[in-house]
Amino acid sequence: MATKIPTTMRALALAQHCNPSSYNCATLPVPRITKPDELLIRVFAASVNPIDVKLAGDLGKLLQKAAFPYQMGHDLAGEVIAVGSSVSNFKLGDQVYSRVPEAYRGTIAPYALATASTTALKPKSLSYTEAASIPLAAQTAYQALQIGKERVPGGLKGKTVLVPAGLSGTGSFAVQLAKNVFGAGKVITTLSTGKISLIKELMGDNAPDQIVDYTKENLTQVVGKGTVDFMFDTVKNTISALPVMKKGGMIVSISTVPNGTGFKQVYNDMPVWMVYVLNVMDWFYKSWTSWKGVQYEYLKVNGNSTDLEALAKAVEEGKLKPIVGSTAKLSDLEGVRNGCQQIMEGKGGVGKFVIEIE
Repeated sequence: MATKIPTTMRALALAQHCNPSSYNCATLPVPRITKPDELLIRVFAASVNPIDVKLAGDLGKLLQKAAFPYQMGHDLAGEVIAVGSSVSNFKLGDQVYSRVPEAYRGTIAPYALATASTTALKPKSLSYTEAASIPLAAQTAYQALQIGKERVPGGLKGKTVLVPAGLSGTGSFAVQLAKNVFGAGKVITTLSTGKISLIKELMGDNAPDQIVDYTKENLTQVVGKGTVDFMFDTVKNTISALPVMKKGGMIVSISTVPNGTGFKQVYNDMPVWMVYVLNVMDWFYKSWTSWKGVQYEYLKVNGNSTDLEALAKAVEEGKLKPIVGSTAKLSDLEGVRNGCQQIMEGKGGVGKFVIEIE
């Protein structure tokens, strides 16, 4: 029996670019399928990522000529309720998760569109809330490690991998994937004192092999110079952590600066001066790390169903466990604002923040 689709919905939608304290909901039309590869999804949970709050704020003013009301969210988990004419790999009632392309932004809503090529069946063992925490953060970690596998001599199997901030949204996935999927011989992370026991409690056997308390210990002194084969930089450690890297090793970063030319391919409205500045800064990072004998790349994530399928398999095999640190109902606007504010500040949080949609 086909699901009756309403004509309007209450969604997180902003009247202007703003900080989380000014976020609000609005009544909007429910989206309709207009292209053959689209899916209409009844969303039950959507996670929030740092890029979401940045684009909703001042960064969005620079990168986009956005239409208002501005809808938020790229990650979702929910049920397929309609499919485009060319979609053959999904059917009505399928439980799915997705990281939708920028053109489809707006997943923090009861209904959202996604493309078949960026959607996969969610892991059966996970709730919608847990599944919604995976798409961007876990795909980012997976793709970073994939680069390491391809470019570190001999791959990552048996190697030493450093993932700073192992209880962050992306870091928590990277620690587990490095150890259980990519076969790293030793996984190191950095945490504050209060989170050291927590990571062992939350990850169990998937926890990192070595934890450096960055509030009390010096990373280079504890880990040792020239001992790390691969680092996934989530917290701007590319320059400060260079001494621990082996010659020929590699750093993949999501916390320094993107290549301007590549970034403009996603955000067409970005001004030319900003492309130039980002390219110069990207050149600096590549040159400095190269001078030290270390490979470097800023990761531009490519959302796709193949990675989501691989991540679902890892979950079902017990190799990957999403960590949801906090949740809020979409109807609890204050809870939504507080969760997004913590993401914007970038400190104190554990795992992912997920908005549940009634």
